[in-house]
Amino acid sequence: MRFASACTSLVGLLGLTGCGDDASTADAALDASVDAALPRWWQPAPGEARNWDIQLAAPHDLGPTRTMVVLDLWALVPAPTTLEYAEGEPVTVPAGALAGTIAQLHARTPATVVICRVDTGALELDRPDAAKFPGFEASPPDRPDEPSPGSVIGWSTAVPGERYLDIREASRGLFAALIWKRLDLAVQIGCDGILPDRNDMAASDPGFAVTVADEGSWYREVATQAHQRELSVGMKDGNTIPGLIDDLAPDFDWMLVRRCAEYQDCDTTRPFINLAKAVLAIDFPPDGEGGGVDPEIACPRQHVAMIQDGLVKDEALSSAFRVQCTP
Repeated sequence: MRFASACTSLVGLLGLTGCGDDASTADAALDASVDAALPRWWQPAPGEARNWDIQLAAPHDLGPTRTMVVLDLWALVPAPTTLEYAEGEPVTVPAGALAGTIAQLHARTPATVVICRVDTGALELDRPDAAKFPGFEASPPDRPDEPSPGSVIGWSTAVPGERYLDIREASRGLFAALIWKRLDLAVQIGCDGILPDRNDMAASDPGFAVTVADEGSWYREVATQAHQRELSVGMKDGNTIPGLIDDLAPDFDWMLVRRCAEYQDCDTTRPFINLAKAVLAIDFPPDGEGGGVDPEIACPRQHVAMIQDGLVKDEALSSAFRVQCTP
């Protein structure tokens, strides 16, 4: 799905009445700097994405019309697809549980923007390409004493079957091409952008001595690779490290932050808003164990921080619960 037509933009900029045979004249009148400024991918301003949703788990319900929806990359693969790798041994990706969904969402008027969630800082061990990652084991311990030599697979993220990846600058060359192949798949199946996940590990316990500098440079490299493929890209979390968002906001098109109303740190996302970029906030309702926050509390806290694109969702991120904070 295209987000700007050069001809359409010329009509607005130059006062033309159409895009017929005179388009070449208009093209000549528009200099390279204006052409370069045309958005080639989704770049939402604050408030533009408020009618969005994210569904990463069943049950899915994609009936309601949304501006944008975040779905899992692998679930969206429309048919068995072969991924070729430089060293050989291709991987066949099966059709996903949501096969055909991208085409259906793009066929709507207006078309729904489809953002594909991709793990870029961790490895889900059941993914079709998982065995390609150095050190892969089908059932590794949650916290091995130390990785095997050459392994890029670290400790558990606390999600069953998911392990952090070694994103340190000295190690990422061992697996980065595998991540870029996932971005290629996103382009191939029609994703309009990606939500790269699990890059925020410097403040966690990944099993590797990942520094803030490592985390920041990996965030930036993922954004660069996405833009090289003309994919919209959002920065997910990372707001617990002072200064990181200030450094990275120019590199991303939007931000997704979780639990900022619950932890009362929504203001940390302000660098994106100051650049007129949307912040997509997700809070969760009370879970009965002291976590979560009521929508009546979450939404005002998001609004005080100038967040116009916030939701309160079920923690599984399914279609089971959704409150849109700004009508």
